[in-house]
Amino acid sequence: MAINHIMTEDYTKYDYLFRNIIPNAIGGIRIYGKNDPYQKPQKYSEVTNLENKIWEDLFVKLELLLNQYASREYLIGLRTLPIPNDRFPEFKTVSPLIENSTGWVLVPVAGFLEEELFFEMNSKRMFPVTDIIRQSPRFKKKYEGINIQNDEGYTPEPDIFHDVQGHTPFLMNINYANFLCDMGKLGLEIIKDEKGLGQELIDHNLKRLQNFAWWTYEFGLVKNNGKTDKFRRKANDIDYEIYGAGIISSYDETKNIEACAKGLSTHSKFLPFNIEEVVMTCFDYSEIQDRYYVVDSMSELYKSFNENKDLFWYLG
Repeated sequence: MAINHIMTEDYTKYDYLFRNIIPNAIGGIRIYGKNDPYQKPQKYSEVTNLENKIWEDLFVKLELLLNQYASREYLIGLRTLPIPNDRFPEFKTVSPLIENSTGWVLVPVAGFLEEELFFEMNSKRMFPVTDIIRQSPRFKKKYEGINIQNDEGYTPEPDIFHDVQGHTPFLMNINYANFLCDMGKLGLEIIKDEKGLGQELIDHNLKRLQNFAWWTYEFGLVKNNGKTDKFRRKANDIDYEIYGAGIISSYDETKNIEACAKGLSTHSKFLPFNIEEVVMTCFDYSEIQDRYYVVDSMSELYKSFNENKDLFWYLG
């Protein structure tokens, strides 16, 4: 997995309010802001055979698992996009289809974006995607001399497999697309601080939104009602469907959910989704998750977010 926006790391006097506080660190990751050359057009003709092979290996390893366990929104979106199984996807062939469906466009970027830029882009239905893949020579060159995790199953730097394979199929669904746009607008509103709360409360409220994003569109599960099986090659034999892109782009995370759901592992627990708990629960983004929050349905997730935005406005 790789996550596609920067995490607020500064510790504030309000952190004691959170549960499951875990000291995360993303030292060494390059972060791009508005004043940096953050846009980086995809040079598709320069993609190497090795990079295509890394993509193919990741795709093939996950394909059957995702077909069995991913959510309805994901499977339908994946069917309608030209995402190859044996080579890099070409952004200019994928983006117009998404734009025609939900108004979102893919914007090739150089890597991690600072939060204001990320939220501003999302608020305008612009989804940042990177043209670099884990374990490739280009990735290694970018972080030459820097100790950064770069495994098949995980890197803290966003890569093309996470951005495209994990996220873009969901952007074909109008309700999900509106939800993601609304989260961008909220994040931007918190950062601009027109309420005059000050930096400490900005950081705290961003962490609340960050927690919500992590436990939902990055690592969320939805109850399996059996209706998605008509889109699968093999019936889903667990109680959950995956809609979190961080899970979808990670073989190890997906296998962990399968094992825990079948009682073959006790590593992680499945908890009913409670937005008040979710926004106050921190996470570890360098390890397999120890919990997953399960929503009853995607519509319930969207409703919960829209009706509880006050949770992201702690006033001190």
